[in-house]
Amino acid sequence: METQYYLEKMKEFMTDPVYRARYLSRKGFFKDDEKYLRMLYKRVFKKELNLRHPQTFNEKNNWRKLYDRRPVYTQMVDKYRSKEYVKDRAGDGHTFPLLGVWDKPEHINFETLPDRFVLKSNHGGGILVCRDKSAFDKGKAIRELKIMQNLDYYCLSREWPYKNVKRKIIAEQYMGENLTDYKNYCFNGQVAYTFVWENRSKKDGRKPDAYFCGAYDRKWMKSGIKLRYPSLEKNIERPDCYDEMIEIAQKVSRGFPFVRVDCYVLDHRVFVGEMTLFPWGGFQLFEDYEWDYILGDMEILPSVRKAACKKAARKK
Repeated sequence: METQYYLEKMKEFMTDPVYRARYLSRKGFFKDDEKYLRMLYKRVFKKELNLRHPQTFNEKNNWRKLYDRRPVYTQMVDKYRSKEYVKDRAGDGHTFPLLGVWDKPEHINFETLPDRFVLKSNHGGGILVCRDKSAFDKGKAIRELKIMQNLDYYCLSREWPYKNVKRKIIAEQYMGENLTDYKNYCFNGQVAYTFVWENRSKKDGRKPDAYFCGAYDRKWMKSGIKLRYPSLEKNIERPDCYDEMIEIAQKVSRGFPFVRVDCYVLDHRVFVGEMTLFPWGGFQLFEDYEWDYILGDMEILPSVRKAACKKAARKK
């Protein structure tokens, strides 16, 4: 089984130029962020990355990775510190209750945790769900959390805010199964579209599979946005607290060119799960790339930083 896994990875390395670039980046190659992003962008989109006059959603998000480096972004992507950020901007009670926080997985005090809980690294993706502590393999969980904690999310797509997150393991209250994920695309503090995803939990407790179910505008009319990702052709009902969700998403995204605010609804209450500054690492794949331009038109880059970028470009 292990041999087969490594053979598949070797094949992927040889045949997939995007996977190969990201693998080599993990190993310390490609020190220059701009050169790496230009190379990766061309491999993904088959065209040059326009940083001098970015137009598309993906171009502008890659531009921001290089030139819009506000320190608060690190707090926003930190799943531990972002709870305080959301509280300061939108009020208390809009994040999943925190049960504990530790510097290392082996420091987790399982005795203090309830029968059901969720464990995650604060600096990136991946979760472990405990549905029954008496049957929960704590040793396996610690090993998997170590792997999660050691992953470098910065090096994959040069999302620099993750580089400075002080890595921790957090435990959150178990909030249920198969939660619908409402990803609010906020441009300059205004929700434009809500991308809806439905989750299907895996039996082993790891992060569930997700399916894209369409993007809805503020009037909850389904748009024509389609993604190159497993999708479900179905209509999603408008959440009864959608107006409150919009209000919360706009409060936490105000003052920034773009923030994706991921929300969940439980018992008619809105919870912010996380905030993302560069969806898909700045390489979001649309079926119709007209949407890359439509969303790009909505994103207004910081004029001062843009002028500085142009000045630097002229000097080269």
